Amino acid sequence: MRSVLRTVAGVAAMGALLGGCGVGASQLGAAALIDGTEIPVEQVHDQLVRVLAKESPLLRAQLEADHQLGELSRKIITVRIRHQLLAIAAQRAGLVVDQAQVNRLIKEVGGAEAASQGTIFDAGSYRQRAKDKLLTAALGRAVLRTSAVTIDYTTAETRTAAKRRVEELAQAGPKRARQSIDADVRAGKDAELGKRIVAADDPIFAATPAFGVAAGTVVAFQLADTQPWVIMVVRNRSDQGVQPSDHAPNIDQIDPAVLEAIGLRQLAREGAELGVRLSPRYGVWDPLNLQAVSDDNETSGFVAPLRLAPSA
Repeated sequence: MRSVLRTVAGVAAMGALLGGCGVGASQLGAAALIDGTEIPVEQVHDQLVRVLAKESPLLRAQLEADHQLGELSRKIITVRIRHQLLAIAAQRAGLVVDQAQVNRLIKEVGGAEAASQGTIFDAGSYRQRAKDKLLTAALGRAVLRTSAVTIDYTTAETRTAAKRRVEELAQAGPKRARQSIDADVRAGKDAELGKRIVAADDPIFAATPAFGVAAGTVVAFQLADTQPWVIMVVRNRSDQGVQPSDHAPNIDQIDPAVLEAIGLRQLAREGAELGVRLSPRYGVWDPLNLQAVSDDNETSGFVAPLRLAPSA
């Protein structure tokens, strides 16, 4: 595998993941709409009030002084949107977790009250958080057992260049996009055609946006803040009959945080299919990292479908 893909093993954005852009929600009082289902502004506000109430007066004053209440609200709406998408994805995949699993996880983290300190959850809502963590990890395990992607990729040095290349490749259509990346390969750039990655063979790579989009999609992102931008055309995705190599790690020994990150990526496909519309009061929706961010410049990358008929 070429140099840019080898850097995935050290991808630093994993923690951030676990912690075009959205258009405004059309219904008055809606913080977000998912496939027409409303997340009310009132729910976000009520949770914000509960979060501030459980913390010290000094911390509350500091958050207000540092103008961090908007960021807290974005974290709350992010979790609520992810929860909705996860419920749909888990139902489609036939995934469930029982209360014994939830109780065990809560016990492992020292109890709901202790685990919720310094977070946007309180002791009561942390149980749902624990259930969602288990479901997301289960979704990640399912991907590792069944999935592989075939990609063509190239690289760009800047965010602006990456965005422009996504637009160019998407407009070019499958054949011309492949020819364009082939020109980069022949020019000696960090690029490659027809790279197949089996999720089980490379769990860290399975947590990247390459596994969070459908076939026939162009996607650009950074593997780490100091790395070049990677622009990938996902040519094919298999979700059954995929055999890992003999060197694939044992799924039961993979860090649960990695499994969660892989599962979380799958929610991007649900979001793209169903549509996530965020109220402008919370900023814009990042469809790759599945989070509300303050503006377009804060999104983690770019994504666009390949045109079936290339532009003239």
